[in-house]
Amino acid sequence: MKSTKQKLDSSLPVKHWWITPPVARAIDLAGRLSLHESLTFAAVSEHRPGDGFASIAAIEDFINHINRWRHISGLEPIPDCKITPHMFRRTMALLTRDFPGAEIAVGMQLKHVTTRALANRVTSSYMDNNPAWARHLDDAISDRRFDRLTELFNADTNGQSIGLGPGADRLREAFTAVRAQAEHLRATGQTRRGDTRVEHDLLRRTRISIRFGKLNHCTMNDDDPAGAKCLEDTIVPDGHRGPLLDRCQPARCANSIIAPAHLPIWSAEQSSLHRLLDTGTLAPNHRRNIEVQLKDVDRVLGRSIQ
Repeated sequence: MKSTKQKLDSSLPVKHWWITPPVARAIDLAGRLSLHESLTFAAVSEHRPGDGFASIAAIEDFINHINRWRHISGLEPIPDCKITPHMFRRTMALLTRDFPGAEIAVGMQLKHVTTRALANRVTSSYMDNNPAWARHLDDAISDRRFDRLTELFNADTNGQSIGLGPGADRLREAFTAVRAQAEHLRATGQTRRGDTRVEHDLLRRTRISIRFGKLNHCTMNDDDPAGAKCLEDTIVPDGHRGPLLDRCQPARCANSIIAPAHLPIWSAEQSSLHRLLDTGTLAPNHRRNIEVQLKDVDRVLGRSIQ
């Protein structure tokens, strides 16, 4: 998407943004609702004077609507207090931290756009106005990521499977090294504790690269992306670090982990592809494409059986 920035900038710079189909549809709808002849994000109601969309007014309208109809919705009334758009930044960061899987849900909605935005700070100019937002979000995601890494570590310590694939093998090696170091510290009297907090403290200080996903986990090292299928034969955007999630190949990548929680999704995909192939009405090129997809799914599930 190409847009012209007007807010607080007299030079009117033209900027380009990566967007997903849902965002494109939302922008198209906003453009059709706009009463302004050239601005997409302008007033959408004749009762609101001026050309611009007022976020403060939108929040007031939302609060009034909730309070007006709470006898039907059953919601608690929103108290009369100062609420600004910037306050929602911290709210989102805290929700991302406190609700398990919240950052994954965001990723599913925005797909690779979220990861790219966080990886190369596409929105850095906006964050500069409020550095606390960047810190809140980074801290929230980091805390939740460590919680999930700790869950994997504990499962591996208890002899449970943490996943399949080369990425899982490297992760198990890293966990083994952490446990060995913890035992060394206890044996040499360098720690006063004897519980699992020693391992967890070491785990937090150990640089383990992992990104949690819905279909697989990625262990690609940004500084050494060897074996990353998503980066093969592609042009990486300037300033981008990390994987290109829209080109992820979980069944083929050396950095991929297929965890037990992922297997039901892959099994459902296998059944869905078989049903499509059994219809007998597919065009030849479409059938070949589905057969390639099915091979990848079979590779994942076949590995889980072995």
